[in-house]
Amino acid sequence: MRRLTLILSDVYLPDESDSPDAAAWRTEALPMPNLEWLLRFASARHVIADWRAWLVSALGLDQLRDVPPAQVAARGPLAGGLAAQAWFATPVAFELHINHVRLNPRGLLRVDPDEGARWCEAFARDFGTDYALHYAGARGFLLTGLHSAGGPAVDPARLLGADITPGLRRSGELIRLELARAATEFEFWLHAAPLNAAREAARRARISSLWLWGGGLPADGVRGSPPARVPVVMGEDLFLGGVARELGADASRAPVSFDAMPPGVDDAIVEIMPMSGPPDELLATLETRWFAPLRAALARGALDELELLANDRVWRIEPRGGWKFWRRRQGWLAALKA
Repeated sequence: MRRLTLILSDVYLPDESDSPDAAAWRTEALPMPNLEWLLRFASARHVIADWRAWLVSALGLDQLRDVPPAQVAARGPLAGGLAAQAWFATPVAFELHINHVRLNPRGLLRVDPDEGARWCEAFARDFGTDYALHYAGARGFLLTGLHSAGGPAVDPARLLGADITPGLRRSGELIRLELARAATEFEFWLHAAPLNAAREAARRARISSLWLWGGGLPADGVRGSPPARVPVVMGEDLFLGGVARELGADASRAPVSFDAMPPGVDDAIVEIMPMSGPPDELLATLETRWFAPLRAALARGALDELELLANDRVWRIEPRGGWKFWRRRQGWLAALKA
């Protein structure tokens, strides 16, 4: 295999080393020698602003450069006029604390197609023509009908296990009035929704809110150009699905392991959610199913280049990196922050 880009899309470490969130990370840290090896022997490491913006740039998709991510995801599923006003409406689970609200550490909730259709029907019945909810896949919904130009641009994956207050601000200002009003209305609606009672009866987490993000003013049209690379795209992120369509294909679900990659794939992008995804994507599982076989593939020259994205950083690992035995060892948590 020539090239693999592996995106851990919900791995974000707290900035403050003494914060409660950072303490939880330290307490729950697992021994992950293969991930530690990959980070230690990377040939390059760069800090990036956001993995979605980095991906658009890396693929040479200039026409998507200034398009809000929800609108990228909406191209194809929604007609042009609706796509230009789309916002992500991500189902989330909150935890109420004495003086603040936190996003549950596994609070990015999944919705299957049948349930998603029922949520959209109930939403249309209760909100009429003011707003429209569109099922977009297991990761959630797209919302149309909002006319606010600004709002919470924060991906809720950045707030897992943390106080949600920073995510309700943009450039130091409170979110725009319409977004705040809509979010409040949706929370009241969800609280009394029979579908939420059904989730609870099935021992599934209730949906506390639809987290609105990723929308805004449409960008001026930028003429498309041939992509710099045309990889196979695998992952359930809604934005990633839009990128795959821009490349002329659909995204498929990520394989359960590196060894389960489809045969004949020479260049691939794989997106996984180890903090909030299904059990086969948990960090401990990735260590055995992904990081160990990736290390072995690099060692024997079966993989030419690995790009690993996590915590607003990208590492590039090439074959025979382990020859640089003099590189200082450090734990994988420290390496993710370095």
